[in-house]
Amino acid sequence: MGKTTPINKAELFPITTRSISAARLAVIFVHGIGGHPLDTWRVHPQAPSMMELLDGDSTLCEAEFYSYGYRTGLKPWQYDFQTVAELLFTDIQLNLPDRNIVFVAHSMGGLVVQQYIINRYEAFDQAQLKAIQGVVYLSVPFHGSGLAELFPKWLVNKQIKSLRRKNPQLAKLEEGWNKYAYRGGAASLPETLKHEIQQLALRGERDRVVVKASSTPLYLSGEITPVDEDHSSICKVDKHSSVYKAIQQFLYKQLQTHAGQSNPMIIHAHGYTKQQYEEQPHIELDWTSYYDANTTPRRLPSPANWNEMDQQLKLAADYWAQNGAASYSCLKFYARLSLPGGVLIGQRFARTKGAVIEVVQGKQIWTSAKRDRSYVVTPKRSTGNSTSSKKAIVILSVSRNIESAVKSYLAETEAQYHVLLNLLPMSGSGQDSIENAEQAVSYAYAVKAAIDELKQNSIEHIDLYLDCPFGVALFVGHYLTAVSPIQVFDYMNPGYTPACTI
Repeated sequence: MGKTTPINKAELFPITTRSISAARLAVIFVHGIGGHPLDTWRVHPQAPSMMELLDGDSTLCEAEFYSYGYRTGLKPWQYDFQTVAELLFTDIQLNLPDRNIVFVAHSMGGLVVQQYIINRYEAFDQAQLKAIQGVVYLSVPFHGSGLAELFPKWLVNKQIKSLRRKNPQLAKLEEGWNKYAYRGGAASLPETLKHEIQQLALRGERDRVVVKASSTPLYLSGEITPVDEDHSSICKVDKHSSVYKAIQQFLYKQLQTHAGQSNPMIIHAHGYTKQQYEEQPHIELDWTSYYDANTTPRRLPSPANWNEMDQQLKLAADYWAQNGAASYSCLKFYARLSLPGGVLIGQRFARTKGAVIEVVQGKQIWTSAKRDRSYVVTPKRSTGNSTSSKKAIVILSVSRNIESAVKSYLAETEAQYHVLLNLLPMSGSGQDSIENAEQAVSYAYAVKAAIDELKQNSIEHIDLYLDCPFGVALFVGHYLTAVSPIQVFDYMNPGYTPACTI
């Protein structure tokens, strides 16, 4: 990617070329008016960009780097910073839905980032809001730029107009920042939306485009560092510059702050047996009376039992939202239940509610925080027995392939369905087909994507059958939100029975 490659549409460009499955932080650079996703950040066309320099820093090996590009310049119909913020959100959702993020923004790019953050508050988007760990601002015109006033009216498009001093868009941006972010936000802000974002503002002492009062307003409430640069050179640096060192130290601090940090709210969910665990629970759910693995077929929760379990989980989720979301880094589950119980728990502590979950899986602790993008799930599609049916059968054949067993049950019960989808792990079904948390999250993400596609193709009801590790079931529920109704089935040994509905 170079200056000879024009930016025709907003796009997130990956800079990091090494494996990113273990990355704990995504660093996204956002340029300003007249900028370019690569050339803005390098001294000359043959020099490495700031992103590439940082990517090669051994102290930042757990970070991955991106540059966000969008159409900009004097031509008509260029997007203002509010529209670019919406496009940026789309690209992050599609490409980095499970990453913690630090933004590095130059000029108008800083307004894009602040609008992005305010939008997350206003949408009550706890998950994406709390993924934002920090922002570095480079000569950002929070109060507008005097240069934007010098353009004749016939040259002023929406993008330039949005940077004029006293522009209503800038006033609204400042109002939103004071309401949501400045010193913890307004007193009326819900606890679940209170989130501290580390900020660093680099001010160019030779900047004549954005004056000091505009680049470092009082309401920013971040660290301010003056550097001997102008509006352009503040982005075009080498490893020896103060700008590079300040950003490198800021990113390193973010990685260190969150390295190994875990302060979980502990939840015990007892099903087949009531066990003792090393960590004492903040919440304990005892459902042992609903289960008995020694009978044939084994006793499982009744529909009334599932309703009771769901109500208890709702109370636990409300308690976490009101008392734990701001105090604990995640939710950690110890559980021995049938797989639908895992789906139900994950759904009640959904990712869209800002939850990050951990689950004890064998000798490992699996976390929902990241996924392995190289892990591929193979869908096997079969035509159903009714073209008029609005129902789909979705099978999660992870530990073993249960398609034939499910088809036998469907034939016995004379179930009518339009399509059957069997989702197979990358290496095929087997006890070791999912080896770690990142692969489990990738599988859950693929399940959500497959069910979303079915819904888009006029499927109104989903029956879900699964044979997988408990952690996978938990993560599937964690991702399966806003796609109900889904009827989950439990394995009775032999046969199946309806369990919970999500």
